Amino acid sequence: MMRGSRFEALDAWRGICAVIVVVFHFVAMLPSSLEHSLFLRNGYLFVDFFFVLSGFVLCHSYRSSISSSGDLRRFAIRRFGRVWPLHAVVLGVFVAAVAVVDRLPHPAVLSLTPSGGAYSLDALIPSFLLLNAMGLTPQGTVWNGPAWSIGAEFYVYLLFAVLLVLASRRLMLGALALSLSALIVGYWSAPALMNATWDYGFIRCIAGFFGGVVAYHVYELIGERSLTRATLWEAGAAALVVAFVIYASDGADDVSVLSLAAPLVFGAAVVTFAGEQGLLSLLLKARPFKALGRYSFSIYMIHMPLLVMLCYGLWSEGYATKAFGPSAAQPWMGSVDLILVDFVLAVIVIAAASHRFIEVPARQMFNRLAEGGAAPRRSVRGRLAYD
Repeated sequence: MMRGSRFEALDAWRGICAVIVVVFHFVAMLPSSLEHSLFLRNGYLFVDFFFVLSGFVLCHSYRSSISSSGDLRRFAIRRFGRVWPLHAVVLGVFVAAVAVVDRLPHPAVLSLTPSGGAYSLDALIPSFLLLNAMGLTPQGTVWNGPAWSIGAEFYVYLLFAVLLVLASRRLMLGALALSLSALIVGYWSAPALMNATWDYGFIRCIAGFFGGVVAYHVYELIGERSLTRATLWEAGAAALVVAFVIYASDGADDVSVLSLAAPLVFGAAVVTFAGEQGLLSLLLKARPFKALGRYSFSIYMIHMPLLVMLCYGLWSEGYATKAFGPSAAQPWMGSVDLILVDFVLAVIVIAAASHRFIEVPARQMFNRLAEGGAAPRRSVRGRLAYD
């Protein structure tokens, strides 16, 4: 199979998954006609799709370029620059917003507290240091809730680089062992199985990320397919993902053992669409989907603080929310689903700006730092080494 320099269809998948997570959280916090959707109720599983994608893409980019402690150091600086700056900015702005709300009439759950609350000061340092998926903060302390996955992923990046330095020739076996071991630990120890976040999120990420590394090795063994056959495979993979998400659990609070199959199911989908040989892949390479993929990290990182502030604004006006409850008997005017559409569009627009003015400059700065001030080197795959 021919190897492209970038997996554009997978980039689009990343953007689609980010939007699904946004809708999942919106439906969990506000009344909507979608709140009984069998598909959306398990939208939390698309975080595992992110993990598998990351393992697949980073294996493609770095498998042959990390072999020493110096390579590991440069890799760590690049990956830190990829995830931490936007996380830090969003967290700082959100803390300031909660501090302002704390001085106004507000629901109790939105109070700024020294410790123990959803927005407690003692949870800031672990979150700031990307340690928010290690069980170091009390359950229910959220701040920017989705950021737990960023913390988990950064430290899994480092584990991946160490594995490359110590056992690059046995990378697939090592990745398979790590993924299976993480699934076993999750089965025996994680109360929420594949909805683990603040406590066993790191273990969950290991399962998905190294499942993606294994998927990349499988991808290398697959040959060319005809347009018709590739399209059928892509349609089948998409149907498998939808069916799995529907039946994996009865919602985020009632997760079944089937959820542990996430790395396998999503790995199969990633392998299938990485070939980019079918009509669905061609569709995913259209400009709107490319843009979603480009802005996916910002979409994921900014949507929850914006959603919390939206719920607070509605609460202040007396409208009922599932996040804070009603502050008065104010009936809903118009369609909440229209608010959902407007919210998703607003998140995408703001994400485009944060990508342009925060993500890209920060990434470039840390890449220069990794190279000691030199221009970023190009990888053997024909793409920038930090991609």
